[in-house]
Amino acid sequence: MDKEGRRYEVGIRGAGQVASQHAAAILANPKLRLAAVCSRSRSSAEKLAVEWASAAKGGTPIVIYDRYEDLLDDASVDIVSECMPNFLHAREGALAFEAGKHLILEKPAGIAREELQFLRDAARRSGRKSVVSFVLRWHPLIANLKNLISKAAIGDVYYAEFDYWHGIKPSFSSYGWIRRKEFAGGAMITGGCHAADLARYLHGEVEEVFAYSTKARDDFDYPTTMVAATKFVDGSVGKLSVSLDGLGFPYQFNIDLLGTKGALRDNRVYSKVLFPSQQDFAILPCDTPNTGSVEHHPFKQEIDNLVDCIEGGNPVLSDVEDACKSMELALAVTESAA
Repeated sequence: MDKEGRRYEVGIRGAGQVASQHAAAILANPKLRLAAVCSRSRSSAEKLAVEWASAAKGGTPIVIYDRYEDLLDDASVDIVSECMPNFLHAREGALAFEAGKHLILEKPAGIAREELQFLRDAARRSGRKSVVSFVLRWHPLIANLKNLISKAAIGDVYYAEFDYWHGIKPSFSSYGWIRRKEFAGGAMITGGCHAADLARYLHGEVEEVFAYSTKARDDFDYPTTMVAATKFVDGSVGKLSVSLDGLGFPYQFNIDLLGTKGALRDNRVYSKVLFPSQQDFAILPCDTPNTGSVEHHPFKQEIDNLVDCIEGGNPVLSDVEDACKSMELALAVTESAA
């Protein structure tokens, strides 16, 4: 523990836009200290370190590493925050576990089934704690919907629909690599996994999918729009969709849950249980997740959740074990649509 009372030192792997938001969340937690940054671009790592140096506190400079192996060899680093492109997440996350580090892992947890198994096995062997950035689980609207469902406010859910529509423009920070399947994994894997994850989190496990795909742009080398019919283990049905093609309209994340006693449609609630005389949908007074900007993602709540887990054993909302299940659903949709 340093003189500021921070108990855990964090090394960030990556120095892009998401890494900067992770840094802000790390520095906002009084039990964490940003100790190191590691990037393939030293100038980017130095820029991030300078950006957050004044907030880092503790009197110890942020160390810059060129090689990931050197970051992992740093015995003072307790937690690794993995913010590299998708194709590196599983492998580098597994290496962090093998080095005895706790892990903050950006989604997707992996882009292939073999990667997910490798990552899952490493997590189990290490016994270390993890959190995966399926950030919508910490979003206020999702917390409210989860609470309403748990109290059977809309009865038994028989239909569940989740849509992730995010037109990726050339100005997008990851545009250079996200257009290639070998680096991104595909539309449902790189972005649609948020829809797959919420389907599981808000409703339950999926046992069957049947999907189609199409493409409305030429700058990506994989299908950029997918839709899947889903059958849940409880017999209910639904739909998952993803589109990276929507350049002519704003980002949209749609949630529709139809139940025997009402419905939830984004931030609108119709519940004969809660409001017997209700005549129209009521509006929940909270933000909706209709932005793709990482500045609005609840990284602080996610990382605080990990610290609470490390210290008190409180479960995180999304660890590696659970995140791999969401990725397996995303992969099943991708495979069905091929």
